[in-house]
Amino acid sequence: MMKRKWMAVFLAVVTLALGACGAKEEGTEGQNGTVNNETPAPTGDAGKDEGEKEYAEHLVISLASVQVNESVDYNNGDEFTKWWTEKFNFEWDVIGLSWDVWAERLRVWINSEDMPDVATWDYNHGEAMNYIEQGLLYRLPDDWKERWPNVAQAYEDSQLGPALEEMAGGTYILPKPIFSTVKPTEKVVPHVTVYLRKDWAEAVGFELKDYYTVTELLEYARLIKEQDPGNVGAALVPIAARPEMALNIFIKSNATYAEGGFYKDADGNYQWGPANEDTLTGLQLYQQAFKEGLISPEFYAYTGTDDNAQFYVTGVAGATMMQGMAGAMTQCETSMRDNLGLEYDDVVHTCFIIGEDGKYHSPEQINYWTTVIFSPSISQEKFERYMDMMDFAASEENNVFLRMGFEGVDWEYDENGEIVSLLGDKVASEKYPSVYPCYDAMYILADEFQLINPSYKKEFRDRVVKLYEEKYALGDEATIPSIDWDVQLYSSDAKNKLSYNWINEYAELVLEEGDLETNWRNWVEEQQYLISPVIDELNAEFGGN
Repeated sequence: MMKRKWMAVFLAVVTLALGACGAKEEGTEGQNGTVNNETPAPTGDAGKDEGEKEYAEHLVISLASVQVNESVDYNNGDEFTKWWTEKFNFEWDVIGLSWDVWAERLRVWINSEDMPDVATWDYNHGEAMNYIEQGLLYRLPDDWKERWPNVAQAYEDSQLGPALEEMAGGTYILPKPIFSTVKPTEKVVPHVTVYLRKDWAEAVGFELKDYYTVTELLEYARLIKEQDPGNVGAALVPIAARPEMALNIFIKSNATYAEGGFYKDADGNYQWGPANEDTLTGLQLYQQAFKEGLISPEFYAYTGTDDNAQFYVTGVAGATMMQGMAGAMTQCETSMRDNLGLEYDDVVHTCFIIGEDGKYHSPEQINYWTTVIFSPSISQEKFERYMDMMDFAASEENNVFLRMGFEGVDWEYDENGEIVSLLGDKVASEKYPSVYPCYDAMYILADEFQLINPSYKKEFRDRVVKLYEEKYALGDEATIPSIDWDVQLYSSDAKNKLSYNWINEYAELVLEEGDLETNWRNWVEEQQYLISPVIDELNAEFGGN
């Protein structure tokens, strides 16, 4: 196998860079500027005292999760968390995990039977089945869906939950759904989006459209490189893309199964996605962009969001790819105004990339990101208390409270029944830093609320939905294939041995000396000792039409 030791790429997840402005110490400020000494109740179930459950025993619940802000007091730091801890009579013991140690720390805790009460886990199927077989994860009671119906509905929406439950013979893992009460398309597709400089495109006569092939995007890059409409000079980066996003732009846009997917061909035989000729097409476009200087010559050294910063902080990039939700657009708008003195609406155009065949490519995304797991030694009281909190958080009635704060203080309904934010250009997590991740990512993730959150401009929200709908309309069953649960949940010694960092693998092929096609074919051949046994197993178990 080729030895490539020159590069270390850190996988970073783009999150909103939200500041923190603490709540007033002596109550919260209402719409008219007066101070309310009693914290208001949210709408929905939380505002109903009759029949409300009493929690006599004070509990300390330990929670391990990524995205924890170590500077935030999750017990007394703001009025939002005080409301929760008082209502449910508990306090947090929050354990923050950095991205680089997240998987390993949990692996050690689980195997040593020393995990916290609750954890946010980046689900791995092989490990999950091993943990379940060894009794290392808490098994939810058989009647849990009747007891916590809001969690049960969101669990069904996750798709993974019911499929795994059938295989495991019970519920051990609660996948967090991305979309539940709000869903833009029938199948979930990625929401990464290309942001390009609209003013530069207009200056060089490049047509603005909602989607482009890679070939078209490279034409835009050549035009701005040649003409430098922003007068950037030698610092110009036509397309700023770290390896993770270069994989999305050049390869995944053309090759549906490029990230190691196994799929059935027309004859009912399983194939391996990276060996498909479409993967080679993407690699060739990737290398073409690198050789022509249309991406940074140091793109492989980018970490975090270095590439995005070149677009909205330093202003030297003509295009970049990042999350396509309204929150990311808001972050980009704020950063461009603060750092470059530019107005987003004047200089930014959002779009997405399609294959050279004119189709949008992506396997259907399972509707979840990360999971909730419980320690097998968690007390019944703590388990039930946490499930009560999740059921409260997952209710449709409390969705607005969870994302926007207190009615009459942070938001209200207008005469048309539409939600109106009272926080100006802020979002609730800026006023109440404790919101994230303990509450708004407690079960249903916040992605879906960005489609309706009035804290974000309607133009942004409408744009997100439009791009989702267009992606879906440009695909079919071949290019946006439905989830093959036989493959998705298949586990064997051979399959569990597969461990590829696709970001690195493809970047290294692009940078390797020699003929790219030859290098790729040699690389595919080198992988066969790992891949062939898995294909043989899948064909024996599930092959045929």
